[in-house]
Amino acid sequence: MLFFKRILNFTQETTPLPDLRQAARHAVGLTFPFKAILSLSPHDADGKLIAGQINGQDWAGRLTNLSATGGSIQLSAASAATRGEPCYLKLSLHRYSLELPGTVAHFRGYPQQAHCGFSFNFPDFKAQKAYLQLLEPVAIGASLNAAPTKPIKHEATELRSTVFHGHASTILTIWRQPSSNQIHGFDLRMNTCGVRWNEGMPSFDIYGVTQPPTPLGKKSVPPPPIFSKLSDAQEEEVRWLFCLAIPNMGKGVPAEVRSFFSKLIA
Repeated sequence: MLFFKRILNFTQETTPLPDLRQAARHAVGLTFPFKAILSLSPHDADGKLIAGQINGQDWAGRLTNLSATGGSIQLSAASAATRGEPCYLKLSLHRYSLELPGTVAHFRGYPQQAHCGFSFNFPDFKAQKAYLQLLEPVAIGASLNAAPTKPIKHEATELRSTVFHGHASTILTIWRQPSSNQIHGFDLRMNTCGVRWNEGMPSFDIYGVTQPPTPLGKKSVPPPPIFSKLSDAQEEEVRWLFCLAIPNMGKGVPAEVRSFFSKLIA
């Protein structure tokens, strides 16, 4: 059931209880590779619920946003649902699949399409953890926004940096050439792992990172992070996390930066 087996090891003790009102919504990118199907209770041509039928009707759609408690999906105009009805969200990529029970939160039909919002009814923490793993790359990419900076005087040959902050402890740093403004390198730190690259490197450098606790005291400064080497299996999963996060980058990241990353993972 778990997509990641060696990273993103969320635990029940450190995972807060879902809050429908406060859960942050993250826009899902158009090219996010997971296929989504929403199984709805069957309705007739007039949109009325067909009594006596237990099996749901599957509707392929495009996820528009996800949160820790639910999401929204764009469906065919032929679909129909009513608030409070049961539903199932089915997510799949290659040989991996995940099915989650839920409840229709709202349904709006239009001439060309329909939009359905839903909330999850996780049967247990194992199912919740599996979903939170898939939400993580969406949250990482969609939440990135440029950090406020003060003007800095650079040397003529010094690389220029731009920093973006995002979900949890996500930090993206971009370095540019001073003369051409072309991207020279980047470092995307995602929770307890990261991916970095500089011009001239044949491949990504994938690493683990741990942030030691900050000592007590009002003026205490967080200690520097500790970097570590990952196993081959862990590196492969971090590479997947990176490739799944990129398609979800939104307008908080400049278009030419998004294009640069899209070409890297193509």
